[in-house]
Amino acid sequence: MPESREEWITKRAYEIWELAGKPDGLHESHWAQATAEWEDRTPAPDAPRESSPAAWNGKEREA
Repeated sequence: MPESREEWITKRAYEIWELAGKPDGLHESHWAQATAEWEDRTPAPDAPRESSPAAWNGKEREA
């Protein structure tokens, strides 16, 4: 079963915190960064996929 959004963000925020040297008081920025990364890697449910004609914006698909 794939990780839920919250599970992924929690793990990623913790990883960011560790990579930053485990600083105190930056949990909100680590959470925000992890959330932004999740949103960048996860398309919105109603967003057209690159392979769909709606994503081509009226242009011919490049081969």
